[in-house]
Amino acid sequence: MLGVAGVALGSYAAMASNSATMTVTATIAHDVSLTAYDWDLGTITIDPAQTEGNIIMDTETGMIISKTGGIISISGDRLGSFTANVPDSCKVDELNSHHPCFTVSPGGIYIGGLSLMEGYIRHTEENLFDFQYDFISYYDTVPTPGDYSQNITITYTAP
Repeated sequence: MLGVAGVALGSYAAMASNSATMTVTATIAHDVSLTAYDWDLGTITIDPAQTEGNIIMDTETGMIISKTGGIISISGDRLGSFTANVPDSCKVDELNSHHPCFTVSPGGIYIGGLSLMEGYIRHTEENLFDFQYDFISYYDTVPTPGDYSQNITITYTAP
């Protein structure tokens, strides 16, 4: 028996204009509604005869746990705070250089001869956070009396 195979031939012409490539772009932004409230260190009274002094803040309460050297007293201090509408994974307490969602710039500041270092972000409740620098100190040079202020920036970075 002979088999006959038949092949049907059709025509198909591909044209370059029948396809195109499109780039899709989108920007996704988190509306964290970040609002900052100023930190007031109050009045730091020092002994001008002392060429060094330190203040150590407690990271859990924001209270001063020690003062040494020429630091005589601190009065009227109030922590900085901010609100931010963020996911629960951001609601943690961390040094700002290790926080999963926030950074503080600059990492340390100098005010009138005082050095403020090691920023700390503490989640307090809901969408409220406190901020402080854990170490305040001066060495070799007595801070100059006066009223000082400096800006810092708290930035949200998506986790």
